Amino acid sequence: MEARDVTEVIGSLADLRPGDLMFSTIGGFIPGVFPVKVGMRMLGESMRIGRRSFDHVGIVVSGQGAGLEYFSGPSAPRLVQAMPGGAEEIEMTPATHWTDTVSYVRLPEDYPGQGADAAAIARLFVSEGVRYSFLSYGALALWKWGFKAERLARWIARTQPPRRAYEHPDFLLELPVEAICSVLVDQCWTLAGHEVVTGTRPQIVTPGMLAMQVWNRPGVVRGGDGVLG
Repeated sequence: MEARDVTEVIGSLADLRPGDLMFSTIGGFIPGVFPVKVGMRMLGESMRIGRRSFDHVGIVVSGQGAGLEYFSGPSAPRLVQAMPGGAEEIEMTPATHWTDTVSYVRLPEDYPGQGADAAAIARLFVSEGVRYSFLSYGALALWKWGFKAERLARWIARTQPPRRAYEHPDFLLELPVEAICSVLVDQCWTLAGHEVVTGTRPQIVTPGMLAMQVWNRPGVVRGGDGVLG
């Protein structure tokens, strides 16, 4: 099925929709310096545009409706991301998620509601306790530098037993055993039926690789403080 272009803008947090991708830097020694920044340098796949860093990625799982002023509480936009304690869902705020170091990408959908499906899958990462993968950067570095053994590829692509999702009895998902941020986001959209990162094996996805492939992809909507979509 041919992807549908989306023409909306992302001019504020109020414009965010389920399924939107958020790229940013990430603080702290863990995971900001190690393993993220160290791992990205090992892989040679970091991406920066001015002050904008693409070391970390999350997926928006709920918005508050376009045209509304931002407000906190249950109706604020929310994000799912992979962190050292495992996949988590957090409230998004202007101070942390609408600055000149944060960027957004809205992917074109292959069917109406695909972004919402990807967001629903993201919440499963949280409810099922998918843990962070501290060893992934080492494994990805081995793959990057030529150790492309099938055993390594299978280890990176490990999944949990199939589980039913949504209310469809025949729709089964295999969530990753563990996931860094880019694997979480890529798998949310992949399991919803949309190929995000091309030219790689399952779950061999870094934040830089993801950003470099989608930032200028035809049909995407880009957004952020100072970003022209």
